[in-house]
Amino acid sequence: MKKLLLFDIDGTLIRSNGAGRLTLAYALEKRFGTAGPLEHYNMSGKTDPRIITDLLTAVGITPKEIQKSLPAIYELMAEHAQDIFAQRGITACVGVPELLAVLNARDDVLLGLLTGNAQLTAPLKLAAASIDPLQFKVGAYGSDALDRNELPAIGMARANQLTGELFDGNNTVIIGDTPADILCARAGKATAVAVASGWHAAATLAEYRPDFLFENFGDTSQVIDVLLPAPERP
Repeated sequence: MKKLLLFDIDGTLIRSNGAGRLTLAYALEKRFGTAGPLEHYNMSGKTDPRIITDLLTAVGITPKEIQKSLPAIYELMAEHAQDIFAQRGITACVGVPELLAVLNARDDVLLGLLTGNAQLTAPLKLAAASIDPLQFKVGAYGSDALDRNELPAIGMARANQLTGELFDGNNTVIIGDTPADILCARAGKATAVAVASGWHAAATLAEYRPDFLFENFGDTSQVIDVLLPAPERP
């Protein structure tokens, strides 16, 4: 049976060095003339529409107006990303290129994304870190739902549609670097794998009781053993 591996992007696969915050500021200022209280806002683990809604409602813009403007905001973010991502020093997290290379060589895995990023900007971030976005065959994105906990079901449904196989919580692993990723995996009844390569210490992540926890993905074989354990012999 294949396993569906759904990876978060920021802090899990890449370090973006503030590039996402810059593209968001550009898009909101261009569309509304303000980015709201972005300077002091904690974006960790949140979806793009959640972030945008929080920032704009804080300065009096109605949820209805925000919802109507989301597609245009995503397009502006992608437009600015194409201008600045190459200059921002976006890099892959420790061990990620090696891990993805091994996973891509296996036929018992379907690689996907589960990210708060909008669908337009997610592949641009990956490409800027020299990670081929096309290796991720399915995705559930921030632009699909304001609530991150709705994304596992979307990712599984897209995997089912793509392959004709049944993916559910029993054969899906969600990999991320924030407490929100762990809670999201729980919402999808999937295996939760946490990695402290982002902005949360391993001790903080451990409080949310992921099924497995790594400091980073530097030891490829150890990570593979967790993601794809060998079947037990009778």
